[in-house]
This record gives sequence, C-alpha cells and structure tokens, in this order.
Amino acid sequence: MKIPPMKPHFLKPIQPGFKHGLKIPIGFLKYLKGHEHIKRAVLRRAGKKWLVKLNGQRFEEGWEKFAKEHDLQLGDMLVFRHEGNMEFEITIFDSSHCDREYAEYLQEEKEAHTVEETCKKFEFKDKPNSNIMSTRKAFPKEESATYNSFGQSHFKCPVRSYFLSKGYLRLPKKFATANGLINKKSVIIRDGRQRSWNLRLATHNSIVHVGGVGEFCIANDLKEGDYMSFEVVANGEKPIWKFHVIDLTLKTLDVTTRISQIPASTSADANPHFISTIKPYTPTKAILYLPMDFVKLNGLMNRSEMILVDEKQRLWLAQLGRMQRHFGITSGWRQFEKANGVQVGDTYKFELINNGTIPIVHFHCKYTGKGCQVSQKPLTRE
Repeated sequence: MKIPPMKPHFLKPIQPGFKHGLKIPIGFLKYLKGHEHIKRAVLRRAGKKWLVKLNGQRFEEGWEKFAKEHDLQLGDMLVFRHEGNMEFEITIFDSSHCDREYAEYLQEEKEAHTVEETCKKFEFKDKPNSNIMSTRKAFPKEESATYNSFGQSHFKCPVRSYFLSKGYLRLPKKFATANGLINKKSVIIRDGRQRSWNLRLATHNSIVHVGGVGEFCIANDLKEGDYMSFEVVANGEKPIWKFHVIDLTLKTLDVTTRISQIPASTSADANPHFISTIKPYTPTKAILYLPMDFVKLNGLMNRSEMILVDEKQRLWLAQLGRMQRHFGITSGWRQFEKANGVQVGDTYKFELINNGTIPIVHFHCKYTGKGCQVSQKPLTRE
C-alpha cells in the first residue's frame, strides 16, 4: 500500500504584535508557486472557514478576527497545513505544546475512548451483584468519611450517555489516587434504598474504571443528564461508597429569591452580570471562559461548582476551575449548551443572582437587551 505524501505545512509561534498580521516563512513560499495571483487565503479550523487578505506573504485583513475568535495568546504555536489553492488547515497548540482543541476537552471525551480500550483488556464480564438489604448489618462497620490531603472523600458527575451504552465510569484521577483505588478489584456501593452493589474495578495506565454502571443507573432510574455523587464510607481492600442523586431544585438549594421573581429588563442590572457572545472554542472544547475581572470581583476564583438556570428555569450543575490563563466552566457546559440550542455568535447575559455556597447564575440565552459588558457592583457572598 502506497502511503500518500505529507501535505506541506509550517509552524508559527504567536509573538508580540501578532494581532496586526502574520508572516508566511520565506522557506515555505516554494510550496505556493503558481498561487501568486490569489489575493485572499482561507483559514480552516473545526469545520469553519475564515477569509484573510494576503499582502505579499502576510496574512492581514481578517487575521485579527481569526486570532480574537480563537483567543490566541503569546506562546501559542500554530501549524498551517496547505490544502491547496491557498487554503490552510490550522491546528493550535498552547504554551505546553498540547493541542489546544483537545487539551482540556480530552478530560471529558477521552473517557469514552479509554473505556473501550479497557473493555478489551479487562472485559467486565460479571454483571453487578445487587441485593436488597433489610438491615444495615449486611455492611462492615462504617467509618466516617474523612478528607485527605486532596479533599477527595467524594465526587460528583452527570450521567453521560456512554455510562448507559458502554456500562463504565471513569473515576477522577485525584479521587482514585487519594483513596487508594488503583489496582483494587471491586467496590461496594449502597444506594438510598439500602441495596448494595458489588461493582468491578479495573486499572489501566493509572486510570480506574468502574464496570456495571449501566445496570446500576437503570436500577436507580437515572437517565443522561441526571447528577449523582459518590461518598467514601470506608476504605479497605473492598471500599464502600454511599450513592446520592443530586436534586437540582431551587428549594433544595435554599434560594430565597425565585428566578421568576427577579425584576425583568433593566431592573435586573442590579445583579452582577456580563454580556458576551459564544466564541468558536466554546462548543469545540465544551468549556466557557469567564472574564477574570468578573470572577475576581465576585469571589468566584475559589469556587468549584456553580448552578446555571436557563430560560425555562431548569437547573444545571457546572464545575468551575482554572484552565491555564483562564477561569471558567470546565464541566457541565456541553449538556447545558445542547439542551438550550446555544450556538457560536449568540449573545448571552451571564447574571449572578445568588452568591451563596454554590453560586447561582441566570444564563440568558440569545440575549437581545443592551447593557455594559461587565457590571462593577459585586454580589456579596451569603
């Protein structure tokens, strides 16, 4: 089988002044012979195209828009692969030399791929063993869940589609490491109806998976998008966890002011908020960056969770965290975005309506009102 030749490409680091234009390396011009008459180049990424004017060997008009929409930063590295006729496929690497399109996205999406590899290697053939327990004596003596140095005595996650179709759950690495789960063979999970589930564990490349999760979710009436948590009760050769369904309702969150009671229009501007548009990286990475001024002003930097409320007053649990130079929603955005039909270019209003233990944000999709980009009045933490 003849291997096709690699398409010509060049690498370009992002350096000071990059917003004003980018120069094609002189050594690459030999691959562009016969294209001198073309005055505009096409830049492609993630299935979208940007038209950029050429001035000699420089990308100029249109380049600044491309750089802004992809949030290019000093130290990023770009690979331009020439597809012919002055069309370039762009790959962006961050300063750590990781493909930026996947660096943070892999945390979520790699789960499904790793699961299939683990399936081949470990073959979870045993179905989960579920038994109705009439008393708590069926379990070893409980120990109080204590926080270790990582503070990882529990973890929360939404039910993802592959939990149900593939039947596996990938554990957060810190949680697995902190609780000594690497190379353990099984775990006992107790649900709210005093049933015990003996689920298999498998470790591959220091990543721990739980098998039998599909049947477990079905037995507990869980569907994709529901939220659940697992709390460590005892850590031994066979760990014991307590399972909880996270009920995302305004009542359980102890919110004193209901969404429907918040004044509409300009009266709502009393709440801290910012207005922005959905950037191309948002659906690609399944994350949402928050303005750092807004984050610091409202004390969000040390928070790990947030509740998003959509226009239908549905509640969505999102995880917060740092992403190199940024801070924002690191998990939970994909489900919210899909359910609300959020698209690139949409204008939205991000309104902080409750700054309690878990901040609550009213996310106005397809916002058409007018207002400042970032309000300057912080909402005091309750």
